[in-house]
Amino acid sequence: MEKNKEKTWFDIRIEALVPATISYRILAEDAQQASLLIKNMKPNSVVYRLNGRKELKLTVYDAGCTMIRFIQNLFGRNN
Repeated sequence: MEKNKEKTWFDIRIEALVPATISYRILAEDAQQASLLIKNMKPNSVVYRLNGRKELKLTVYDAGCTMIRFIQNLFGRNN
């Protein structure tokens, strides 16, 4: 018979294309199992890095309406 592995806490941080770091805290048997368990969980915290963002397109709508007021493509512009 195989003995049950002891579970430990893992902190997982994901850096995505969005300039943010997503953090999870998972109780799992090993690191591989912890990485699989985060797919169905909400993150514990999200820290945004607004200095590192890359703005591609700006769209302004009227509040509560689908009418577009202004569109500006920001790709390739140095503002």
